[in-house]
Amino acid sequence: MKSISARCLAIAFAFTLAGCDEGITIGDGSGMQSIRFHDGSIAIHKSGGPEADITAAGDLSIGGRPVAVTPAQRDLLKQYYMQVLQVRTDGIAIGKAGAAMAGHAVGSVVSGLAHGNPDSIGPAIDARAEQIKAKALVVCNEATALRTQQNAIASAVPAFGPYASIKATDGDSCRTH
Repeated sequence: MKSISARCLAIAFAFTLAGCDEGITIGDGSGMQSIRFHDGSIAIHKSGGPEADITAAGDLSIGGRPVAVTPAQRDLLKQYYMQVLQVRTDGIAIGKAGAAMAGHAVGSVVSGLAHGNPDSIGPAIDARAEQIKAKALVVCNEATALRTQQNAIASAVPAFGPYASIKATDGDSCRTH
């Protein structure tokens, strides 16, 4: 059986959890930054600081205080909100596919062993695993796009700078591992 990248599986698992708690974690797993959905906005939590909230309308507040933004900055914030929503949606889909794969794997093992054909187990599981890997790679690309978007906001809205903690390696390393 081919192995799937540990990084891709970690991303898939993180997004499985996203469906459960309405949040995602972006970064290398060290708790760098988390994004939660609540009351029509996303809350970006960074260790050691207040949360930054972004609404679908592009409003930004940090620590509960509104941050004045220009129409161009508001557009960037709206795009970021939509990008986070897309990552979450695709992550939930990966989680569902992973759960379905687990059920299929158990069925393949039971069927292969019951029919005396254990050689059929690996290829059946590999095919499903490749589908999930392809979906995880889409999320890697979305993480890269989210990083680009966050950097544009950080350049345009200095108060957002501390919340721009998604690194190039967060999206890039999952493609190479």
